[in-house]
Amino acid sequence: MDNRILSENELDQVAGGFAGDTVVSSGSFTSNSGTHVDLLVNWAVRADNYGTKTLHVDVSVTSYALYNSGVGVDLYANGAIYTATSATISYGGSSRVTSPLASFTVPNVSGAVNLSVVWHFNGTLSGVHVGDIRANGVAMA
Repeated sequence: MDNRILSENELDQVAGGFAGDTVVSSGSFTSNSGTHVDLLVNWAVRADNYGTKTLHVDVSVTSYALYNSGVGVDLYANGAIYTATSATISYGGSSRVTSPLASFTVPNVSGAVNLSVVWHFNGTLSGVHVGDIRANGVAMA
């Protein structure tokens, strides 16, 4: 039986999380679609014990009643593209809610990271067709 004490890095590897990471910076930005449906982008830069920085981006949508099957969400980060399929949303309420769409991890970041998120909504809002909904911002690593 191995009874040694694990380092934070070893605990992090076993747990599959960010136990040894330190949040360096964080923030958020939103889209302004002109509709009652907007993207909310929360980001955080974490540094591990070796100083390597990783950007974590969570994309949500704020809306009133909204029904949408999983469609594409793209994250553009300093020239690279990351793609995910959004979660399915089925909300018929009259209160404005925030629903998660997708999460991304961008490794080895530094300085200003230009971010652009595109949700390929391609649906109808109040009788008007809406294709893509976009949000742009900058994360500082």
